[in-house]
Order: sequence, then C-alpha cells, then structure tokens
Amino acid sequence: MSIIERLTQRRVAQRTKSFPGWRIAAVCAAINGIGAGIQFYGFSVFFKPMTEDFGWTRTQTSGAFSLSRLEGGFEGPIAGWLIDRIGPKRILLIGITIMGLGYILLYFVNSLLMFYLVYAGVLSLGYNIGFGNAGNAVVAKWFVKKRGRAFSYMALGAGIGGSIITPVLGFAIGSAGWRLTALFAGFALWLICLPLAASIRNAPEEMGLLPDGEAPQKGAAPAAAAESVAIADADPEISYTVKEALRTSTFWVFVLALSFRSFILSSLVVHQIPYLTDMGISKGVASGILGLMVLISIPGRLLFGWLGDIFSKRHLIVVCSLLQAIGIFIFANAAGLAMVWPFLVIYGFGYGGSISLTPAFRADLFGRQYFATIGGITMPLTTLGTISGPVLAGYIYDVSGSYRLAFYIFVALVLCSAITFLFVRKPKPPARVRAAATA
Repeated sequence: MSIIERLTQRRVAQRTKSFPGWRIAAVCAAINGIGAGIQFYGFSVFFKPMTEDFGWTRTQTSGAFSLSRLEGGFEGPIAGWLIDRIGPKRILLIGITIMGLGYILLYFVNSLLMFYLVYAGVLSLGYNIGFGNAGNAVVAKWFVKKRGRAFSYMALGAGIGGSIITPVLGFAIGSAGWRLTALFAGFALWLICLPLAASIRNAPEEMGLLPDGEAPQKGAAPAAAAESVAIADADPEISYTVKEALRTSTFWVFVLALSFRSFILSSLVVHQIPYLTDMGISKGVASGILGLMVLISIPGRLLFGWLGDIFSKRHLIVVCSLLQAIGIFIFANAAGLAMVWPFLVIYGFGYGGSISLTPAFRADLFGRQYFATIGGITMPLTTLGTISGPVLAGYIYDVSGSYRLAFYIFVALVLCSAITFLFVRKPKPPARVRAAATA
C-alpha cells in the first residue's frame, strides 16, 4: 500500500469517527428553526396587528398566506429539481437572501395590494424555495439508517425556533410595532442564516464519506474514489427516479394522506392567536401560547423521530394524526385557558411527531438521490388544503362569528389522513432493479 493510500484511508477514518453529518444536521436545524419561527409561525403574530392597522377583514389577510401557499405549490417542483441539480446549499443561500429582503420590504407596505405583492411575491418566494425542502434534502443525503433521529433534530430546530421566536416577535410588535419588527427580522435572517448556510456540505460524498458515518468497505479504492463516491454506489437503499416514483400507487396514496392533513396546520397557525384573543386572552399571552404549543411539540419531535428508527414510521404517523384530531376537538370547545392546556399537550405532541416522521418516511419510500424533486412534486398536489384551509376558517368566522365549525371540519380531515396513511406501503423495486437482480 502506498503512502498516499495510507494517508487517504487515515483521513477517511478520522472523518468517519467524528462524523460531520451531525454538525451539518444541527446547522440545517438552526436555519430551519429561524426561518420557521419568523415566517411560518410568526405570520400569526403579524396577522391581527396588520388587520387592525389597515382595517382589513381576516379573510383578506388570510388570503396572503393562502396565495403564498399557492405560489409554493408551483415553485415546489422547480425548487426541488434545482436542489437535486445544483445542490441544496446554493438554494438555501438564494432563499435566505430573498426572504430577508421580503421582510425589509414589508416595512414599507401601505396597502392590501402591496402587502400581497411583498408577502407572496418576495418574502414567501424566499421561504418556499430556501427552507424546508433544501435542509431536509441535506439530511436525507447524510443519513439512511439513522434518518429518523436526524430528522427529529431538524424538527427540533423548527420547534425551538417557533417557541422562542414567536413570543419574541409578539413582544417586539407590542413594543416597537409590526413595521420595525419586520425590518429587524429581515436583517437578522441575513446576518445569522447566510453564514450558517455557507458552512454546509451537500452530501457526505463531497468529503469522501458514506451516509451515517459508515466505514468504507475494505478493498475500496482509497484515493480519488474516496473523495467522490458515487451516490448510486454508496446508497444502501433503492433510490427511485421521479418517473419511477410517479408510476407507483404508493406515491399517490401518500400524497392523498398529506392532502387531508394539509388543511389543519396552516389554518391553526394563522387563526390560533385571533381565536385566543377572541376568548379575552391578551395578545401577549396568546403569542406565548402559540410559542408554548411549538415548545410542547419538541418532546414529540424527538421521541417519535427516535422511535421511527425502531418501529414502523407509517403506524407512528397514524398515532400522531389521532393525537392531533383529539387536540383540535378539545380546542374547538375551549372557552378559556383551562381547556387550552390539554389542547397544547395533546395536539403539540402529535404535531411534533408528524413533523419528524413525514420527511423521513418519504425518504424511506423513495430513497435519497431524488428526495428534493419528489418532495417538490408533492407540494402542488397538497396545495389545495394549505390554501383553502385558512381562507375557509376565516370565511366561517366572518359569517358565523365563530371558528368552531371550521375546527370540526379539520378534525374530520385529519382522521381521513390517519386512515389513508394505513394504506401507504413500500413500493415494489423499479423494473431496472428487478432486472439487475435477475441478471
């Protein structure tokens, strides 16, 4: 064995021993947490102050959120393709830059039309292409056997970000107003998230490593091959191409299950604080409750993520869906803080588990090589619920003065999602794989 080969093997062994995938997963989790805390959860904090400041109806304000989801549905396949094509790191940097600019522009909004243009045209554009799918793609490429645990850390980042940033935004809006808070959020995204994203490596193969920190097989080419291991050769699982995934019934049943569930989360995030303040709860406390719900979801994110590496992810997702249905039913009948606490615990635990398990389950079904593209294709197919849910809840409130009917509808839909997930099965290997096995 030559000196170069020995040095290369020693370098690979050192990297494997201190596997950098966990550090990269932590960086992705931090970016995901900041983005979700400011944009996904934070929109509810901006919702009522902006509605009251401009005299808009809740349906009008909810429409901006729904429009951004519609936009995300169209952008999803393109963003997913770009992530797999040029790497998630570049897409993260682009998305963070655009989203930060969007929050800075939000400071200057003076009409409903301008709000829609800034929120959907700039701010949400950055969030839709740069957060979520990009970070998940990095984690999916770095982990296979420990995928459930890794995705639980990603979900943990969003949970911590939502639980901390949401009340901070609520306090800032109460002290300085929503305009200055938006300006601060935009600059914070640039100053914190851009350096973090710049430190990411797209896949372990870029460092001559294998997923999960697995040691290279004995006899493998140590030099150049160690630095550029082909993904197809490194994968211990089957990676379906986009066409192969779309030809399976598994993909469409999976999308249907997600579609049922897509109605509830966006609706609760948008309308939870207005619903709580309608009970007589102060804005500050209501913002804290939203943050607390996300905080309570953290144990669920961690526990179900770890359990997903041991037990069936499909069955665990069903359990999480049932917990969410029970929690929403309790919330629909809440008349004060006493009934809000059971909702926070039950719904938050189930919600947290579903956040960890769903992307990990998708990676298990279709592999990691085209993870982002396949995930992007699911977005327009699940957009109907994400768009119509907040608007439906806002319309029901505007007509009846109550959210109760809307919440009952969401209970029924999440139960339909649980039933549908029971029928999501691992697809048969693609024809090319079966042909190779019999050759």
